[in-house]
Amino acid sequence: PDFAMSAEFLQSYEWRRLRMLVLKQQGARCACCGATPAKGAVMNVDHIKPRRLFPELALDIANLQVLCNDCNHGKGFWDMTDWRAGSAMP
Repeated sequence: PDFAMSAEFLQSYEWRRLRMLVLKQQGARCACCGATPAKGAVMNVDHIKPRRLFPELALDIANLQVLCNDCNHGKGFWDMTDWRAGSAMP
């Protein structure tokens, strides 16, 4: 769990591999606003339940969604909205 909060986490092979898998599975479209790279959006893979509060879910693919940079930063670590269509995650 300490690793999930470290500065190295986002540079780790484990995170980058999982991030790529999420982008391939969910597509490069913001689950919140629908923005895409074709429209100039920078895509992020967001932790629905934030690493700060749930470090044990940092590498859980069920806890990840694709958001554009603007939506991801607006969401912050205090909002746990799952924007994926038809999602069952609480």
